[in-house]
Amino acid sequence: MNFFKPLVSFLVLAIAVPVVFAARTTKVACVGDSITFGYLIPTRETEAYPVVLGKLLGENYEVRNFGNPGKTAGDYPGQNGRWLGDNKEHKACVDFEADIVISNLGINDTGRWWDAKLFVEGYEKLIADWLGGKKPRKGVKYLMWTELAPDFRGPKDVKNYPGNIFKDFSFPPSDNGTAARHKEIHALLAKIAKKTNAFPLDAYKPLHNHPEMYLPDGLHPNAKGARRMAEFTFAALVKNKIIKYRAVAPKIVLNSNPQAVVLENPGKTAILLDNCGLTCGKAKFVFENATVLAPGESIMVSFSGSTDQKDPGSPLVCKEQKTDDAVFVLPKYK
Repeated sequence: MNFFKPLVSFLVLAIAVPVVFAARTTKVACVGDSITFGYLIPTRETEAYPVVLGKLLGENYEVRNFGNPGKTAGDYPGQNGRWLGDNKEHKACVDFEADIVISNLGINDTGRWWDAKLFVEGYEKLIADWLGGKKPRKGVKYLMWTELAPDFRGPKDVKNYPGNIFKDFSFPPSDNGTAARHKEIHALLAKIAKKTNAFPLDAYKPLHNHPEMYLPDGLHPNAKGARRMAEFTFAALVKNKIIKYRAVAPKIVLNSNPQAVVLENPGKTAILLDNCGLTCGKAKFVFENATVLAPGESIMVSFSGSTDQKDPGSPLVCKEQKTDDAVFVLPKYK
């Protein structure tokens, strides 16, 4: 295949490639527990998921992190200070008056203090406050984690949520009740989301088979996991039409490897490649599962051979297959 006379086209198969634009600064509140906070990530000031999400959205968006480690959605007896509503981050989120609210709570509710009724009551009160209280603000969009991020803790080789089941990784042998209660709590989250008109967000599927995206404690994502969280959040904002876009394709660049091309994003906002196809001759590559090009980022697509698509570090290979949830490139922000 001669790439010096390439027949390369970038085809929109379902939706146009979205790039964010906004007439004014749009305020985005990321509220939650230690996972939102970026707990134990050494560089959380630059790599916690709300920070990365802000870089993906661009300069017209102000994204703030209202995460607080150890906090719950429910207000439980004997757990003074644990309910998020009793903490400064909640008040700060309310005062921020965000245009878009994204919440992640529930993982800390599954301990010995668990009470389904108090969980629902507490979460609904928090949501009402975020959206304006007794006089809800018009136009506020709300995204809610209805499938929580995975918990890799637990007895070795016992499948839970998903549990400590990966042979090359060893995590703590016990959790705080996530495995026993995840089905119940996710059913309740779905009901709360429906009642509050929230857009549901699945944080489990993109991360459940990626223990390498987690810290040794098995509960908190590392910087790579935080990046992935920002990607699937950005994808949800795009696909639910919560933010505005104009169609822009990435720049296609010939590579020194004659069997590959490189896609670049020279813009100031991220490009979501989902539902778009890259073709070259008879080869075709379809992007899915929150494949995101951040500003200044590049990604390679090869048109020969095969690769393990579960390896985030491998080049994308076009062989009539679709990308899986692991395909992404680490950010190269300018």
